[in-house]
Amino acid sequence: MGSLGTQDERGVFYSHDKKVCIALVICYESVYSDYVADYVRNGANLIFILTNDGWWDTSPGHRQHLAYSRLRAIETRREIARCANTGISCFVTPYGEIEQATPYWEQAIISKNMTPNDKQTLFVKFGDIISYTSSFLAILLFIWSQILRFKKS
Repeated sequence: MGSLGTQDERGVFYSHDKKVCIALVICYESVYSDYVADYVRNGANLIFILTNDGWWDTSPGHRQHLAYSRLRAIETRREIARCANTGISCFVTPYGEIEQATPYWEQAIISKNMTPNDKQTLFVKFGDIISYTSSFLAILLFIWSQILRFKKS
């Protein structure tokens, strides 16, 4: 019997000397930016994404799922090791560059020495504050334009 589990807090895995802290992001969790940023707020300085992209079959979904890894790397400025047992495994630099990408649905072994990063980006510190602020200002501008429109009438 299987079930879904939940966490109130994003737990990270620490090395014995606590210098390396790994966020283990499973499959579709990597799509949610604030979810991944929570790991970094909790001390993660590297991100590992484990996924099974086989259910995408021949659709381009596996490439889109890979692209989300690039976004998460850029937002958090963390190196990412992506392991997809039936998809594209690779490493992603903190600037979103994909390295050592394996072919889709082919067995391969890749390795790399990864560099932990402990600095926090603005996105990690403040989350989606920029998009929330932009949305709020857009609503205010719309309301203001409607007020001006009816005032002139």
